Amino acid sequence: MSSTPAVSGGPLAVLLGPGKIQDKPALFKEAFEVWIRAQPPWAEGLSSGFFGAFQGAFLGSIMGMVTRNTMQPGGSQMGMNMGGPLQQARNFAVMTGVNAGLNTYMRRARGVDDIQNSLVAAFGSGACFSLVSGMGATASSAMPGGTPNPLMGAFSAGVVFALFQGAFYKLGEVVSGPKTEEHEYARVKAMLKHLGLSKYEKNVKRALLNDATIMLWDTPALAEAKVPPGPRLLILHHIDQYRQYATGQQGKQNKVQDYLNPAIPLSTQERR
Repeated sequence: MSSTPAVSGGPLAVLLGPGKIQDKPALFKEAFEVWIRAQPPWAEGLSSGFFGAFQGAFLGSIMGMVTRNTMQPGGSQMGMNMGGPLQQARNFAVMTGVNAGLNTYMRRARGVDDIQNSLVAAFGSGACFSLVSGMGATASSAMPGGTPNPLMGAFSAGVVFALFQGAFYKLGEVVSGPKTEEHEYARVKAMLKHLGLSKYEKNVKRALLNDATIMLWDTPALAEAKVPPGPRLLILHHIDQYRQYATGQQGKQNKVQDYLNPAIPLSTQERR
């Protein structure tokens, strides 16, 4: 079972505070996620965009080195226009950063994670990728009688990206079923991680055992979710402990949701 303690304080407090060095990366990540969820949607969008851009820059630089080493004299004009490692790192950083940032902002602002968020994020990332890479304007000027038009090229690229993203989203739903709302399973996920039982997260999600039902979990429900007897007993014992804790704290005007405080740190807004 996991013995990682619940975090308290902000990310810097966790990073600079006492504790084992090997535990600090996981604690810092958990503290940062709790802190960023308490910020406005635009702040979480910027954070996701930054990390997405970093990943895209790394991928783009790798692809740039590969295409530069494998490109032969007389290669295609499109291959030449892709540029070297720095240009591709920039292009991919913009594409993945905008996609991640818009997707996160839309999810926080709208309160749902659906295909509309993916379409908007894909359109924005495609348009920005076209503007920074110049591929859209090059394609429009290559047509008979065409002249470079960056804005039209950006719009066309955005539409193409959105169509592909929508198709992949629907294909994913067909293969794995409708996408679950992650915020509905935030405390379930944290509780299973706290108990070292994260591998059963998919079981409870398939059974729709979310945060709203957690206080009603019993042996038949977990058995139907195909959670084995041993982990089942640990989960029910954990819930029973914090059910008693919540009952004992009601006289102190604490919210019933505090029964899972050791499993998932509550943000400042949730405590009010």
